[in-house]
Amino acid sequence: MLDFLINNKEYEIQANNQLAAILSQFDANYIIDIIDDTMTKRLNTFELVPAPNAIEAFENNFKALKEIYPFDLANIEDTRHTAYREVINLISTRFNLQFEEQEYLDFYTMAYYLYDFFVSHFNTYLVNFYDRFIEQEKINIYTNFKLEEMKKNKDTATAYSKMVFGDDEAIALIVANLPYVLNNIKNLPITDHDIYSIIYEENIEAIQLLENNITPITGIFSIFNNILFNEYMYPTVLTHIRMAIQMSHQVELKEVKA
Repeated sequence: MLDFLINNKEYEIQANNQLAAILSQFDANYIIDIIDDTMTKRLNTFELVPAPNAIEAFENNFKALKEIYPFDLANIEDTRHTAYREVINLISTRFNLQFEEQEYLDFYTMAYYLYDFFVSHFNTYLVNFYDRFIEQEKINIYTNFKLEEMKKNKDTATAYSKMVFGDDEAIALIVANLPYVLNNIKNLPITDHDIYSIIYEENIEAIQLLENNITPITGIFSIFNNILFNEYMYPTVLTHIRMAIQMSHQVELKEVKA
């Protein structure tokens, strides 16, 4: 019996040492390199391939640790909480965001969506925003930007236009005059809430988390415009937006025909 207790105690000490060594690796600062690399690419190129969400990987590891070391859940949970708080502060600092912690905040979910929006999918969300905003507001854009007059200068009723957009003249004219349209859209009073709502649609949790806890010092729409109208990236971003609009309408046409 004594041998069992001694061996059991030795096992517990060894397991505690292993756990301590593992938890020491959860230093959120390691993702600085990931974020810095993402920011560098954002300034020099425009890629739509999303970066893996490191926060999800964190959470999977913490869940595994709780199963392996059930005797020290409090220590694991404390490290988990600290890691996510550090990630939130780190991203807020790097992307010039003001973090205002609300009561009963779920730090994992906050860190997950913060990383998702500002790191993993930022470029994709930028393109998605313009695609969806233009679709939602196409009639107002067509009317207020006087695109009817553009028909006098450009023949948009081509076979290609009909194939891609069907009878949707408004969207056909918008795409045919996309640089002009985007240059006018940049002056609209589009809020962070507008952007979150378009990107996350029915995901109220994500929208409220970002809105209630994060305030970009520079509005997200201003950031989008700075990237879009960067002279070096403009042709690439413009092409991605045009392709996104065309692909969306090709899908809609297929659904209508089906």
